[in-house]
Amino acid sequence: MLITIGAFDGFHKGHSELLRICRENAYGDDWGVVTFHPHPSEFFGRFHPLFTLDEKELIRRVLKIPHMFVLKFDDGLMRMSPADFWKLLRERFNVDGLVVGSDFRFGHGRAGSANSLREMAISDGVKRVIVADVVRKPEYSSSNIRRNITAGNVEEARKILGYPYFMMSRVIHGDERGRTMSFPTANLEADSGKVLPSYGVYSTAVLVDGEWHCGALSIGNNPTFGDVDGTRAEVHILDFNGNVYGERLLTLILGRVRDIRTFDDKSALTAQISEDVSECRKIYADEMRKGEIMRFSEAVLRAVRDVN
Repeated sequence: MLITIGAFDGFHKGHSELLRICRENAYGDDWGVVTFHPHPSEFFGRFHPLFTLDEKELIRRVLKIPHMFVLKFDDGLMRMSPADFWKLLRERFNVDGLVVGSDFRFGHGRAGSANSLREMAISDGVKRVIVADVVRKPEYSSSNIRRNITAGNVEEARKILGYPYFMMSRVIHGDERGRTMSFPTANLEADSGKVLPSYGVYSTAVLVDGEWHCGALSIGNNPTFGDVDGTRAEVHILDFNGNVYGERLLTLILGRVRDIRTFDDKSALTAQISEDVSECRKIYADEMRKGEIMRFSEAVLRAVRDVN
């Protein structure tokens, strides 16, 4: 098995060269990525990941990465020496090939380097060891994606990811207030620990029963009513009247419509939501025609069908 190793928080464009090298040097589909759960920075309490493990699995299938191996990141793994970490990899995954970037670090205190890993692997008889001199553009990083997402700049984040930022969230009970305003919403579980866009209204594509629908997503705390603690994510699925309670919805976040703000009364809010829906339709129609998004959305449909 030829492997590459990393947190891979989203398999963004900064990872594409490593993945390409793996594909070109593997024997068919005998390759994969080794990643960690929880994300090391989440373990240390620094920040939330971009994607949950289930979401990363979907991205793996969409990008046609044959295998994704997950190591539990805990105190034991964190304190492991470089030599012990290499031993763990070699024994657990039957490693006969390695691909890492020249800036790769591993082991307790990041004491291991790409060169030291290469030396250990070659010493143990691994024939294919590639230390790639990958020149990463500073903007192609998970940190930059995270900054853009938390600022609501979902279009900029998409340029780095290579696909729209998305959520896979279970529909839970809400106040059902939207129904009284003719805009019923699906309340999405928003406590998965992943990064959410800043408070606002977003145009989305929602996958329901194998079909994409335009959606108007609100992320916030319903300030007009003032009775919500914490963050809520609610999506109004356009041209859909079915029951999705308890289901897991896949929601692609395509573009920001406006900030969340307080309205004088329910009728003013209803009028604004009507405008939001019209703007969401325009963004959806425009964005879903773009080649990158079209290819991703079609690949998602294929990946979901393969699982089902």
